[in-house]
Amino acid sequence: MKISRTTALIGLSLALTAALAPIAIAQDAPPAAPAGTGSGKSGQAPREGGERGGRGGGQQVSLEGSMKGMNRGLKALKGAISDASKKNECLKIVSEMQRNCAAAKATAVPAEYLKSAADDAAKAKIEDEFRSDLRKNLRLLMDLEDAIVAGKTDEANALIVKVEALREHAHEEMGVKD
Repeated sequence: MKISRTTALIGLSLALTAALAPIAIAQDAPPAAPAGTGSGKSGQAPREGGERGGRGGGQQVSLEGSMKGMNRGLKALKGAISDASKKNECLKIVSEMQRNCAAAKATAVPAEYLKSAADDAAKAKIEDEFRSDLRKNLRLLMDLEDAIVAGKTDEANALIVKVEALREHAHEEMGVKD
């Protein structure tokens, strides 16, 4: 059997391609940029979402935005919590409220709420109460999620009332005007 030169070249090309393809695919990722050359804050590489935003975008979360997010969620829950067909929607809302609560807890207390403090100890007490109230709220939100998952509508409604009461108490304590 006689093999033509063209057939031999095609066969050799295919064999080389098959042999070298894994090497080409397994190339290392490009090296990371040295520290201080990223386009994010303080020269750090941007967080997920890239330079111009996306999810997170490396932006610091605002306390006001987090609080408004929790309030929006609370209003939405009131209208949907009793409807069993909206269980997944309610769970999503509660999850978003939990995220906003955790984000608020991680922010600094605004200076306007600390200016009434006489000294550093008083400022520390205000900050402790702020975070304590947010921890209580987060616990209530976790309990609310459990009640929704279990289909306990009455318990969920009672927890919503507790979340509202805690919000009113904390806002009064901090001097927040809604």
